[in-house]
Order: sequence, then C-alpha cells, then structure tokens
Amino acid sequence: MKYFEKLARKMNIEGEIDMEAKPSTLEDEEVYRCSIFSVHKKLIALPKKDGGREVIRREIVDHLPGVICLVHDLDTDSYLVEMEYRVGPGNFVFGLPAGLVERGETPLETAKREVEEETGVRPGKIEEIEQYGAFYASEGASNDKAYLFALHVSDIENLPLRPDAGEFIKSAWVSFEEMLSLPIKNASSALLVRNEEVRRRGGQIL
Repeated sequence: MKYFEKLARKMNIEGEIDMEAKPSTLEDEEVYRCSIFSVHKKLIALPKKDGGREVIRREIVDHLPGVICLVHDLDTDSYLVEMEYRVGPGNFVFGLPAGLVERGETPLETAKREVEEETGVRPGKIEEIEQYGAFYASEGASNDKAYLFALHVSDIENLPLRPDAGEFIKSAWVSFEEMLSLPIKNASSALLVRNEEVRRRGGQIL
C-alpha cells in the first residue's frame, strides 16, 4: 500500500462519511454551454459508513483539457514565451505556449501542434521530452486541467503562424534570466518555469 493510501485510511477513521468509497452523481443538469466549457448543477451522494449517504449540491465548470509547454532551444539556450490577451485577468499577459486538446489527440501531440500554430516554431529535433502529468486549475469548481510538458529542442525551423480565429499572439525567444524576470501569473506556467530553474541547478520539483 502506498503512503497516500495509508494516510487516507488513517484520516478516514473518524467521522460518518466513508472517504474510501467513491461518491456518485444523482443529478446532472447542464445550465450553460459554449465552445470550450459548460456549466452544470449536480447532486452528489457521499457514501456514509453506516450504508447511507449524504447528498450535497455542487456547481461545476466542465472544461476541455489543455496543455502548457515550456520550450527550450538547446542551440541558443533560450526559451519561448508568448504575450496575448487573457479574459481572466482582462489584459495582455506573458505566458508559455498553451492550448486545448482536440478530439483524437494525445496531450503531447497537442503541445507540438500549439507551439507550431501559435509561434511558427517547429523543432528539427526534440532532444528530450519531460511529461509532468495533469494538474487541476481550480478543483473546487471545475474539472479544468492542464498537461504540463517541457520540450528541449534543437534545429529550429520558423514557419508561418496559424493562430485560431480571435487569437492575437506575439512570441519571442528570451534567456533563462529574462524568463525568470517576467510577471507570469498563470499557475501552471509559473510552476514549469520554477521547475526549470530547479532543473538547471540539478534538481526537480515536478
């Protein structure tokens, strides 16, 4: 048994809710839908240790999964960063190449496609791929998650940009120190940047 499983069992000793059993969805009402997410009202049954259940209400944003990718050019020891409008902060912000996983794609395929579409960068060689799994952005209100990658590449080819409609993206290659100085506020992008900082020192966060 893994440590987190032992800890969960220990934490489940007290209280009436059985946290080792799986909750179930009793009702799922879609109240809004757009191209990349929908909003649902749900009734959830939490299993109790006495065999009963505790019914709770939750609202959730059902969001398509995405990817965020740190791109490192080994030939020049530089990093690819972007600037674009983001509706959350309501401004133009710095970040890393990112996008949504399309039907039939693997997250890694999405990462490569988004880098090429948004920045025109196609690596001749991908020397190393670091895959860090998927992380939720706000697990209390959404299933929105992003798969995190770091691509260490060489022999860069520059192609015409192919952004989606309504996307206005600028990109640039910067040094590692310049990337660290940027006010990157997206949590997953910031995590990738800090992980790269630790990796360059011989360690790793993720």
